[in-house]
Amino acid sequence: MILYVVRHGEATWNVLNKICGGQSDVPLTEKGRQQAAQLAQKMPFIDRVLCSPLQRARETASILMEGKRIVIKIEPRLREQNFGDFEGMDRGTEAFLRAKKEPACHFPNGESSFQTAARVYSLLDELKAEQSDDSVLLVCHGAIMRIIETYFRDMPLDEFYRYSPANCTLVRYYL
Repeated sequence: MILYVVRHGEATWNVLNKICGGQSDVPLTEKGRQQAAQLAQKMPFIDRVLCSPLQRARETASILMEGKRIVIKIEPRLREQNFGDFEGMDRGTEAFLRAKKEPACHFPNGESSFQTAARVYSLLDELKAEQSDDSVLLVCHGAIMRIIETYFRDMPLDEFYRYSPANCTLVRYYL
């Protein structure tokens, strides 16, 4: 299986530098729609699409697959990590940056990176078990892409938290 993973286009809170997690269902900006349209022109052949239920990912997936006869399946395990009480705060909030470096600890009223990884890894394990020749596109979020990267290669914790794909970045893996 060829697995393509894309981060959604620029969302409103990306521009405002706000923490935008799994509880925050914010829309794409016009630039985010343009990013998705530009990527759509370069998309490889795709058999199936799995998408986060959040609107910024759903809209990105719709733009990427416009004019193609592909059903976009909503996959709840691709929802962005729940950053709990930090959602909506500035990304530079010191308490958030400290909490982010503790993957086994929950964000207050949110989930830990380990919990997020468990749900994402379960999806990747299911896809791998299919032993299919399909090309599958996952449309998701920055923290989810970071976790997917660790499924395919080991990463020191320092690198893990610095790994941050830009909006509408497309990455290819083989399962």
